[in-house]
Amino acid sequence: MTVSSKVLEPHILNALLDRATVSVWIIDETETILFANSAASELSGHAPDELVGRPISLLMAPRLAAAHAGYIREFLERGGESQILGHVREFEMVQRNGNRVSIELKAFALPGTLNGKRLFSAFISDNTAHKNVEAEMAFMARKDCLTGCLNRLGFMERARTELSRAGRNGHPLSLIVMDLDHFKRINDTHGHRGGDTILAHLLPTLADALRAHDVFGRVGGEEFFILLPETGIAEAAAVAERLRKALESRTFLCNGTSVPVTASLGCASLRADDDLDPLIQRADRRMYLAKNAGRNRVVAADTSFT
Repeated sequence: MTVSSKVLEPHILNALLDRATVSVWIIDETETILFANSAASELSGHAPDELVGRPISLLMAPRLAAAHAGYIREFLERGGESQILGHVREFEMVQRNGNRVSIELKAFALPGTLNGKRLFSAFISDNTAHKNVEAEMAFMARKDCLTGCLNRLGFMERARTELSRAGRNGHPLSLIVMDLDHFKRINDTHGHRGGDTILAHLLPTLADALRAHDVFGRVGGEEFFILLPETGIAEAAAVAERLRKALESRTFLCNGTSVPVTASLGCASLRADDDLDPLIQRADRRMYLAKNAGRNRVVAADTSFT
């Protein structure tokens, strides 16, 4: 299909591009901006006359701005395929006020030259909303919707980060494994809705016993991990005892019936040659020691009860 040359008159093209919702840019091989439509002005925060004639690198973060001219020169000298041109890529744009905004860009080389210089164009759109949705989805994928705390995936990711930091800095780190006592009996007696009611109120019940930097996660039906950065075994046992008492002193209501809830807790601290799995195994073993000793207690050492 061929378009009439009259449709391609500059004033018609300018009117079309100026009404586009995506920003349209044309630069030459020296990075000089030759054209920017209204959407480009709105996205960048610069008036159109502040853009034309200036280098496109003024909208880039310092590291990319310093390298951009070299990328153009390398493409012109080498030719062939480009990792940028023709591909949709994500970058950050530095706006006039200094703010950085996530953008999606598709750039390409234009045919011909102007004043002997190669031309390039790009369509650039604000990617902030998409990034916010991605971030929200990533957050929800790591959150336990019933309790409001981290789920297993979220906890394990955070735990590995904290474990790495503790190893680099030589700082203490401890873990509490907490399992609610006789929770199956609660579900059998009051139904899963009753059990869910208890779980939904668990974190508010324990909030005052936790410190601001403690990491709380639900890793199973009624099993919870609490990671304690900058914390040795004695302090971890003290935190676990506060959690135990907070739970013991709260009476939950399930379908109008008062239900006492207790937990067994095991504590372990990071060793020099540890990774996450042995730390979990030690705390989990001590939680089962607490169960075997009668439940509703804290165990912070490998010991036996008679």
